[in-house]
Amino acid sequence: MSTINWGDEDVADDETTAEVLEQFREPVRSTKQATGNASRWTDARHMREVFGIPAWDASRFDYEDVIPNCWEHSWDAGGERIAGGTDFLARGKPGKGKSTFANYVSVRQMEINAEKVVWRGSSSRSEWLPLAPWAVLCLPENVPVRIRLESKIPTEPAVELDVDDLEEIVREVRRYSDPVDLNRNVLDQGTFHVVYPDPLLRGCQEIYERDPEKRYDMPPNRDTLFHESDPANHWWFAWALARVNHGPHHWTTWICDEIGDIAPQSASKDHFGTLQKVQLLKDMWVDARKFGLSIFLFGHSEVDIHQKIRHKIRWRIQMPGTANPTTASNVVGFESVPMDHKVTDEYPIGKALCYNETHFEPFRWADVPAATSYKLKIEVGQR
Repeated sequence: MSTINWGDEDVADDETTAEVLEQFREPVRSTKQATGNASRWTDARHMREVFGIPAWDASRFDYEDVIPNCWEHSWDAGGERIAGGTDFLARGKPGKGKSTFANYVSVRQMEINAEKVVWRGSSSRSEWLPLAPWAVLCLPENVPVRIRLESKIPTEPAVELDVDDLEEIVREVRRYSDPVDLNRNVLDQGTFHVVYPDPLLRGCQEIYERDPEKRYDMPPNRDTLFHESDPANHWWFAWALARVNHGPHHWTTWICDEIGDIAPQSASKDHFGTLQKVQLLKDMWVDARKFGLSIFLFGHSEVDIHQKIRHKIRWRIQMPGTANPTTASNVVGFESVPMDHKVTDEYPIGKALCYNETHFEPFRWADVPAATSYKLKIEVGQR
């Protein structure tokens, strides 16, 4: 793997680079997941100790079918519980705690279910950095990578890094060849992974062709649904299909921030086949649950997300600062909502409302702060 030379941009010198890297927490390589020693603390336990997160206690909640059912996964559920993987959509405006909440949920999923957590890596965002010391960063093989640390003060020079420098920020950098290889050979149980998609979409068309049932119209002037000219985030459709069809079927959580980037309401049968791929994700949703894949979505507004996906989501989380719905007409896929008055517009950051069609419950989550205000920008395979 190589690092792109970007010319004469204003970048920090070696001394500044070292000072910035020192702001990050030291990667954690002493846990059960890092060493293979079962007597060590798990990653989740270590994270909880660092951030002051109390142990999971489902008895704190009033309704078993709301948060406990959504977060505790079981192959043989009973009573009010639903077996298999789960899903939710957390909605809120910028600055209202979605990113912190996503990190918190990641810790809980590793603690409760020893999940393989897969965070959708993005070239423009790095909200996962609070969990960087425990992170396994997954990059596609044999493509150029640009890595920068950018200050929140735009006049300060950026810090350019090599791939090897990343191991001063994350526990480990791993590479994968295609979605099946990632799922079978790279992801570990009870571990937090940040995955950047392969911009060449290698193996994606084959994964689609091997599915005996799912067939969709081809994009104009093409004979394949997936092609290396497609947007890189279309890789995620093939990844989810590979996870469902080819396993392994350990508990897996997909943390998908800004789901509207992948499955927008505006999706059409364009020359990338965007609408067909949204249909593909919708059609595999029930099988995802059956095979232990939980899909936790985060977005600014429900209307940004394609209604085919919204119809499938069984839990919603309303973040603070915006009013919760009081009629089902505002929630695609719900025949009823259990709230008759608005409360979340007055909630402080750190408190939200989780609900399904039957019950609702307010809850709080612990802060999971990053060690530095620098943002990590990883751009894979610039063309």
